[in-house]
Amino acid sequence: MERVSIRTRRVTSPIVGVVALVAVVAFVAAGCGSSSRSTNPLLTSAPSTTAAPSPAATGHDTVPAGTAPSSTVPPVACARPHPAGQTSESFTFQGAARTYQLYVPRKYTGTENVPVVFDFHGFGSNAVQQMVYGNYKPEADQDDFLIVAPDGQVPDHRHFNLTSEKGLQNDVQMVGALLDHIEATFCVDRTRIYATGMSDGGAMTSVLACAMSERFAAFGAVAVIIACGGSRSVPIMAFSGTADPVVPFNGGKVSCCGGASLGSAPDAMARWAAHDHCAKTFSEVRLGTELRRRTWTGCDPGSAAVFYIIDGGGHTWPGSIHVDRLGKTTDQIDASATIWRFFQAHHLAPATS
Repeated sequence: MERVSIRTRRVTSPIVGVVALVAVVAFVAAGCGSSSRSTNPLLTSAPSTTAAPSPAATGHDTVPAGTAPSSTVPPVACARPHPAGQTSESFTFQGAARTYQLYVPRKYTGTENVPVVFDFHGFGSNAVQQMVYGNYKPEADQDDFLIVAPDGQVPDHRHFNLTSEKGLQNDVQMVGALLDHIEATFCVDRTRIYATGMSDGGAMTSVLACAMSERFAAFGAVAVIIACGGSRSVPIMAFSGTADPVVPFNGGKVSCCGGASLGSAPDAMARWAAHDHCAKTFSEVRLGTELRRRTWTGCDPGSAAVFYIIDGGGHTWPGSIHVDRLGKTTDQIDASATIWRFFQAHHLAPATS
């Protein structure tokens, strides 16, 4: 059996209100837990003091640390320094203030272009919680990239508007504007901008793969994956649990949030593989008692389709904090480390003048 190295506990402090959920293109769903903000140092704006651990070895679809494809864009002088650490930020979009969490790694100097990872929270959650739950900070500190976690919208449970909900801003357009803002504020490698997220954030990630593939280089969705096509073949990775109590693995009615129906996660990944012109058949490797990896070969150059199936897994982020009422959280793989290694292997072709 292939060995998979993982970090079984990414954070030592409890999450404030762990996630769940989807928004639609026919989608939705949700969940929340709670504990005190005051006990959680990651909820402050102080820089993280967590040491960066070794990256996880995750199989043939990953690359070792330090071997990320280098950008072929000619170097451009940049002078945009910024203090390290996590801060709460806002910017104005269509006349309204939109908030987000920003994490600047310790290695950031403001003189070299760095990648950016957008991390989207679940239905009813928020950016602060997602920075803890889908924790990419160890990877950011080790490999020098920015983390941007936008907040969805309220009037009811906070979520991302992906279905033209009346009275809410278009969140795909908001993300484009926020990316413009980040690119104008930091030294950003525009060939290495990525999207990832949990549940509703997985739906958001999927929609960006369809709508903004010219700006995002690769995508990693957890707990929800939607197939919707797009203008180019894309590298996409997803994680789903076979015993998800919120969004059924094999498709069906979501257990909350209006009870919308979703297609199956395996079908969605097969559709992404078809979109990438991969071979019709997949290969599957068992990596652990709870873990399988499904991959397709022959995909378009620069694209990839990789699907991690968590046998008995719930509506949870693999390798993160356990949230019992959302089902089982496997410790046999670290989704954040695995997604980041996948991202490292992919970048956009540089823009031509």
